[in-house]
Amino acid sequence: MAKTARVRRKDIIQPDQFISTTDIIIAYCSKHKTKLISIAISLILVVFLGLWIEHNQNEKNLKMESLYFRLEQVKSVEGTNFDDKIKQMELLLDGFSKGPQKQRAFLILADEYFNEGGYDKAIEFYQNVLNGSSSSFNQQLANIGIAYSLEGKKDYKNAVSAYKTVIQYPNEYPLFDIYMGLARCYKLNNEKNEALLILREMQNKFSSNPQIDNINSKIKNLDV
Repeated sequence: MAKTARVRRKDIIQPDQFISTTDIIIAYCSKHKTKLISIAISLILVVFLGLWIEHNQNEKNLKMESLYFRLEQVKSVEGTNFDDKIKQMELLLDGFSKGPQKQRAFLILADEYFNEGGYDKAIEFYQNVLNGSSSSFNQQLANIGIAYSLEGKKDYKNAVSAYKTVIQYPNEYPLFDIYMGLARCYKLNNEKNEALLILREMQNKFSSNPQIDNINSKIKNLDV
């Protein structure tokens, strides 16, 4: 006679193998309710913090753009005494925080000083742009401004170095004017041969430029 298989007690009370996923989730949430609430609150706080930072950044950008607009307005007023104008502009500059607007403001003040022959002060503001701007275009404008300012000071040796710095980098500024400045400073620094080399390079590089006849004339005068 075949033996009857014995049914053990632990086999009878095995957990239900078909318990639903929903029931599992509910059970887990009940067990870890405090932890889950903390996570949810943290996520909500992160979202609100992000929104608050974005809102503040937008307000800051609007304020900087407003200051920049006022700076442009002061600059464009004609007939104003230079000292009074520059004082107003520097007061506005103090209101800028770090950022692209402040770098553009530095360029405006540097240009104002340059136009009035304040070359040392212009160089100071151009240098601020080089030290603080991540924009290659702003840095290029600052380097050009420094080159022109050094030439204005009759510091032709350093002006030559500054013009060379501009030429070494990818340019969005008309290179013809930079090469012309370089040749001019070589000539003014009594370096005639170097000036001729630059002018002859310009003949090849800018052969289609409307001012090529002017270059040919300068070469002829230097060759005499």
